[in-house]
Amino acid sequence: MPPSTLPASAYEALELPTDTVEILTNPKPNKVVPASDASPNLLQNACTKDDPLALNESTITLYAELLLNIRTITLFASLRTFHTRETKAQLSADGSSITISHEGESATIRLPIKVQGGGDATLSLPASPPSKDLTLRLQMEEKEGTDFLGGVRAEERKANLVPWDGASLNAMQDVELVCKACHEVLVKNGTITEWRDLPNENWAEMMDFWHCHKPDEHHLHNHTHETAMEKKGYAAGNRLQALPSIGFVDLASLLFKEEDCQGVQVGHLSSEGSSQTCLCKSCKHVLGTKDTSTSGWRINKWNMGLTSSSPSPSPPLFPSSSSPNPTTYPAQKWISARLLSLIENSGARKFHIHPRSSSSSSSPSPSSSSSRTPSLLVWVFTPDLVFSSSVSSTDRKDPTRCMKVFYEKKTWAPAQLGEAEAVGVEEVEFEEDLFGELEHVLRRSAGLVPSSARKWMGWDVGLLERFGCGEW
Repeated sequence: MPPSTLPASAYEALELPTDTVEILTNPKPNKVVPASDASPNLLQNACTKDDPLALNESTITLYAELLLNIRTITLFASLRTFHTRETKAQLSADGSSITISHEGESATIRLPIKVQGGGDATLSLPASPPSKDLTLRLQMEEKEGTDFLGGVRAEERKANLVPWDGASLNAMQDVELVCKACHEVLVKNGTITEWRDLPNENWAEMMDFWHCHKPDEHHLHNHTHETAMEKKGYAAGNRLQALPSIGFVDLASLLFKEEDCQGVQVGHLSSEGSSQTCLCKSCKHVLGTKDTSTSGWRINKWNMGLTSSSPSPSPPLFPSSSSPNPTTYPAQKWISARLLSLIENSGARKFHIHPRSSSSSSSPSPSSSSSRTPSLLVWVFTPDLVFSSSVSSTDRKDPTRCMKVFYEKKTWAPAQLGEAEAVGVEEVEFEEDLFGELEHVLRRSAGLVPSSARKWMGWDVGLLERFGCGEW
């Protein structure tokens, strides 16, 4: 029923302009807005059926990242509607968290590091232009006696430190390796009597440039020197060979003699799969590969867990759980460690990563150009970053150390004779399971980054967790 209106004579005493009186005496009919076109923030920000919210879940998404070089925290807040004067940002009394309140809702995030505050402080938000995405810059404060930004901790952060190196494994007692998927024993306690570190993955190519006699071994001669070289398992004059009861350790894998791997078997993944794949005998989970060049079995660290009756040696660089469950680490941390190693060795920051296949190791053929494999062009933009997100996760505890990468989906095929190589881009092979994990993690990390920061100059933005920070 249309609302009743007053005649024009009723407004004469108010001395209103003619056009105003015209509007008052001739109101426009009410327009019926379909429910589907209504704002998603009406009725207490109810969401659509395609995007339901969990109980007590806020529609406000917060993300903060610590920029170590300029000692600043950048805070992003994504809202469902434009912010108003009622939108508030409150810093906690101890400067460790921040809360954003908007339209009766609020979301709190733990900051990567404490910032200057001292008592609850209300932060000023930009008055204009109205936006659904807010960005704040907060100055960091390092209290006296801490050395997170400088000193020893700063030097430790520069190193690409990973768990389960030879020295730490030798310091542990009753080391036993298990399958990450089913926890079945792969290498029994007491099987390995010594762990030996290998050089970086390019050690074989560098052997021609190394001296046969190390400075600390110049006094060894004849058979004494040969015995010392053989004990190492690698030298300029011999090939690396797997040895019984010896575990060789590199950045992301362990090398064993076949008879030491009681819970491992070699089998086919599919009718077209390689017969050199190492699988768990119990659940057939992929563990690694059979390395014919060393006559050994190589087990990848991201596919295994470790148990020990003693914790890691002091200081505890990585957490040692008192739980009976084996210690494992997310595959993405091993990916970050490998990328950091490549940066150290080659100086490159862009990597064309593709899954390892039989065609990649064989000589290129004219027909190989037609069979292209999905790949990723990854640019490591920020190698060391600490972030926090209001998007919770069961396997992440903020603040989280990571690297920020830009990436593009590409395709790869073996290089043809005479084909020019891309300048500044390193070609890298990943195991098929690790490449699949890389794709999955980069897609999932988009949910942590604000929608306005998920693209940069045509690149997709992703996060890869690193060892450290939470493990220090």
